[in-house]
Amino acid sequence: MKLLKGTLFLKLLSLAVAVVTYLFIHSEMYRMKEPSHSFDQSYKLLKPTAKTIPLKVRLATEPPDGYEIEEDQVTSVPSHLIVIGPEALLDEAASAETALVDVSENTRTVTKKIPLESVAGTHLTGPPYFVEVTVPIRKIEKPTEA
Repeated sequence: MKLLKGTLFLKLLSLAVAVVTYLFIHSEMYRMKEPSHSFDQSYKLLKPTAKTIPLKVRLATEPPDGYEIEEDQVTSVPSHLIVIGPEALLDEAASAETALVDVSENTRTVTKKIPLESVAGTHLTGPPYFVEVTVPIRKIEKPTEA
């Protein structure tokens, strides 16, 4: 009983409890820093992130005979989209795609408002988001015979 009344003993006991508590908390914190694969994947499903992805214009048809599309000059406004979603889904996101563009009746450059069809491989629902697509079409020059 006399040991319990002494202040030096209580101070040493409280110091020992504090050191043990510190070591326990430190080891738990260190263990949580190490990524576990199952924890990491489920965390990516919940973690929101943003990614800029290019917009791909999908052409459904060719122009009439005697005309061609200048495919390297097909443009869209905007040309890139910022997509916000779970990190796990956006890791593999390569592009967003427009609905199919029909140019079968056009003989010169055409600009149309086309809805987005999919973003990062996921088809969209709800009100459409439109982008402005410009498809340059030119007449095929026939070589002149000499």
